[in-house]
Amino acid sequence: MPSTSAGTAPQSVLDSLIGRLYEAPLHGIHPLVSGLSPRDCGELALYCYGRAHLRDIGLAIAASCDRDSLIAPGSAAAGNSLFELSREAPQVVEQLFVGTRRAKISLATISS
Repeated sequence: MPSTSAGTAPQSVLDSLIGRLYEAPLHGIHPLVSGLSPRDCGELALYCYGRAHLRDIGLAIAASCDRDSLIAPGSAAAGNSLFELSREAPQVVEQLFVGTRRAKISLATISS
C-alpha cells in the first residue's frame, strides 16, 4: 500500500483489503496486515478507526503497530490516542463480559 496523506489510502487497495478485513474475525486480522510496512499498517489503522463501521478493525490493526507507526501518518495526538486505546481494548472487552449473565427468555403463552 503506497503511503498517502494521513487517514487515506488508494481506493483500489482499500476495496480489496477492507473487504477481507471486514469479513475476518478480529483475531484473524493480524495475518491480513502482517505483510504491510509499519507506516502502511499505521495509515490503515488510522483510516479504519476514523470510520464508525471499521472502528474495531482499526483498533485491532493498531494493536499490532508501534507508537511511531501510528504517529507518522497522522497527528501526534491522534496516533498517541489510538496507540493507547489499542493497548486498552482487550481489557475493556474482557471487562464487558466478566460477570455478565444471559437474560432468561420467557415465551408468551397462548390461551385457548
